[in-house]
Amino acid sequence: MAIVGGFDVHRAQITFNYIDTETGEVTTSQIQPADRCSMRAWLGRFAGRRDVAFAVEGCTGWRFVIEEMRRAGVEPHLAEPADTATQRGLKKRAKTDRADARLLRDLLTQKRLPESWIPPDHVLEVRTLGRLYVTLMDERRAWQQRIHAQLFHQGVPAAHKLLTPGGRAALAMAKLSPVGRQVVDTAMAAITALNSQIVPLRAQLHTIGLHQSAVRALAKQYGMDCCPGPSSGPSLGAVLSLL
Repeated sequence: MAIVGGFDVHRAQITFNYIDTETGEVTTSQIQPADRCSMRAWLGRFAGRRDVAFAVEGCTGWRFVIEEMRRAGVEPHLAEPADTATQRGLKKRAKTDRADARLLRDLLTQKRLPESWIPPDHVLEVRTLGRLYVTLMDERRAWQQRIHAQLFHQGVPAAHKLLTPGGRAALAMAKLSPVGRQVVDTAMAAITALNSQIVPLRAQLHTIGLHQSAVRALAKQYGMDCCPGPSSGPSLGAVLSLL
């Protein structure tokens, strides 16, 4: 490769550092704002070339950077964050965006970059769905925990299986202060709203999982049910997020 470089991605800007291996010239600066349009315009300087390679760490924002590199004909390399951090060694000075971009450039040039697999688009989409499902389930669980805490705080016997008809009936009969009742009712309304998103998303993930051998293999490995019933936890979403 004649041009080898590294990107350090942040929400405000993308710092780059690349070297022309034929002349030894180093170029470093920033792309602002850090979005797809700015990235596409910047990569236009390499139009028509097939001897350009850049590395970027697999942190938030790497997806659109990799996609735009591929679109521009630039060879993308995705660095594993933890192993890349190890390559920095003991810190002798403050960590900076420029230093991180240069490190990625150097590791790529020296063929020491700890590379990660770059998933195809359909895997990225399914992985995102799985993470969304897990996030929704975590939020629902947090509201349930808030209800249990409120019941205990007011000395009300614990209500089990809050999302079942029996659990809801127990909550309706619980002797709470006016504000305590408001807390519980608000929490249940939030849970109902979350369920309206969780149920169809779970069905979507089930359909995907049934047709993915990797999902079935991971489910078996971790002792999870690939096709759980409607009251199941976030196991399938967790499996899909591992892909």
